[in-house]
Amino acid sequence: MQGIRQTAKLAAALVRQTQQQSAPTTTKALQQHIRGISTIDTPTPSILRPIGSNRKVSPSAGDISALNWPPQQSVSAISPLPETVQAWMMDFETNDPVDIIDVQRSVFASPIRTDIVHRAVTYERNMKRQGTHNTRTRSEVRGSTRKVQPQKGLGRARHGTRRAPQFVGGAKAHGPVPRSHETEIQRKVWLMALRSVLSAKYAQDQLVIVDNMEIESYKTSDFARMIRSNGWSPATATGRHPSIMMLPLMDPDNITALDNLELASRNVQGVSLMNASDAEVYEILRHDYLIMDRKALDLLQDILKPM
Repeated sequence: MQGIRQTAKLAAALVRQTQQQSAPTTTKALQQHIRGISTIDTPTPSILRPIGSNRKVSPSAGDISALNWPPQQSVSAISPLPETVQAWMMDFETNDPVDIIDVQRSVFASPIRTDIVHRAVTYERNMKRQGTHNTRTRSEVRGSTRKVQPQKGLGRARHGTRRAPQFVGGAKAHGPVPRSHETEIQRKVWLMALRSVLSAKYAQDQLVIVDNMEIESYKTSDFARMIRSNGWSPATATGRHPSIMMLPLMDPDNITALDNLELASRNVQGVSLMNASDAEVYEILRHDYLIMDRKALDLLQDILKPM
C-alpha cells in the first residue's frame, strides 16, 4: 500500500515538472497560447480600413508607401459650359448691331437669386432713408402741468396734466424719433445680387452694350427722338414714360465727352444717368433697359468676376 502511494506522488511530480517546462514564460505569450493566435506569420495589410468602411485611415506604424498613405486628392469637377457668352454690341445713336463680343458667363449668365436681390434692395433703400421723423413727447408738447380735476369726488377717471397722450393736443405715445435706418450686408452678398440683376437683364434681352455714348447734339428733343427711334421708349398708349438706365464709365479722361449726353437727358422723365463705378442694384432693377458702354462692361467684369 505504501509503495502505491509513493509511485503516485512520483507520477504527479513528473507531470507538474513537464507542464512547467512547456508553459509560456510571459504574459503576452500566455495570451497568445490561450487564444491560439500566432502573429509571426500574419501578413501586414497594404491598406488599413475600418470595419465595414472603404475609408482609409492613417497607419500607426510601418512603411507609409506600403500602406498607400496619404490618400490621393480628389479631382474637382470641370464645367462643360464655356466661360463666356456672346452679346451684341450696338451703335448708341442708331441701335444697329456693330459687333459680337464675349462676356463672362459668371457675371451675365449666373443663377438669378431673388432672395439675395431682395436683401440688397432693402439694404440700399434703408441707406437712403433720412430718418428725420420726430414726434413730441410729454416733456416737449406745449401745455400746463396743472392737474385738470380733483383726484376724487367727481366720479370721473383720474387725470393729471393736459399733456397726456389721451387728450387732444397732447403728446404722442411711443412715437418715432430721429434715428438711422442703416443696415449691414456682406460685400460678397451685394456682389452676388448685382450679378443676379445683370444676368436678369441679359436673359430678358434688356441689356444694351454700346461702344461709347457720345452724341453730337445737346438738345433734349434730339435725344428723345433718338430714344423713340431706337425702340427704347414704350408706346404712348400705355401712358408710361421711358425707363432707361444709362451706365457709362465717367472717368476723368472721358467726362467732357459725355457733357452733351448729360445735358440732353437731364429733363427726360424716366431716363437716369449714373457712373458705372457707383452702380446700384435697385437703380438697375427698377429700369426697363440697361445701357452701358465698353469701359463700364470691362469695369463690372473685373469687379464681379469670381475669385
